[in-house]
Amino acid sequence: MSFGRASLLLLLPCIGLLIGLLTGVGTLVQQAFTSPSGASVAQVAGFLNRPEAMRVFWYTHGIALEVTIICVLLAYPLAVFMARRQKVIYLVLILMPLMVSIVVRTYGWVVILGPRGLINSMLRSAGIIDRPLPLMFNDGGVIVGLVHIFIPFAVLAILSVYVKIDRSLLEAGTALGASPVKVFTRVVLPLSLPGVATAASLVYLLTLGAIVTPLLLGGQQQNMLGTMIYNQMLLYYNFPAASAAAIVLTGSAAIAVIPFQLVDRWATRKLPSRRA
Repeated sequence: MSFGRASLLLLLPCIGLLIGLLTGVGTLVQQAFTSPSGASVAQVAGFLNRPEAMRVFWYTHGIALEVTIICVLLAYPLAVFMARRQKVIYLVLILMPLMVSIVVRTYGWVVILGPRGLINSMLRSAGIIDRPLPLMFNDGGVIVGLVHIFIPFAVLAILSVYVKIDRSLLEAGTALGASPVKVFTRVVLPLSLPGVATAASLVYLLTLGAIVTPLLLGGQQQNMLGTMIYNQMLLYYNFPAASAAAIVLTGSAAIAVIPFQLVDRWATRKLPSRRA
């Protein structure tokens, strides 16, 4: 068998995945922009004109922003610590949660935060509280679960950029009399901004499409767009409404990550070029 034919066989799985993706996206667009009378934007317009749907829309983006900020703030020092220690064990510890199903990790938080969970049981045993604290079915429970699930992505994104920073630049700044704070703000942070922007983009997009964690830790009170689409499809079998919500979610996600991408491009242009 010639090399060209062998390469074509290796591409067949990718071609199959691409065909499946295009078919799914095409069906989604067709259902969102058609009606019994023909092509129409009535489904999308109906979604945008429903106050309860728009409340869920803005709530979803608000949660995504909070989760993104918390993940980046926690992930940055973790990435710096891992880059300076340079031990494989820390990378393994960050990657281990990704090997466990999201459902299992979310149920772990149910065990911890539930009315009869670990935290409430310990506080009641110590006599600190008489009634269980509402740690679930609210914004706090959803944010905690989402931060735990998505923070590995933020750490890896920042770490991949931070390890490439030339240490001689830091030594030069220190030798010239700059304080550690000034070295960080003038050298380290600008050079690591591409990783921060990538981490923010990843976490924001992943949070917008989250389904399992908001459903288990937030319930119906904290309904997000992902859970709304899930309910429309699998509970009510309203595929046109679910398609319209998915189109709105996709479009808003593309617009929302533009600031992160602009920061990424600006920071990348500021990086010192390496000359041979």
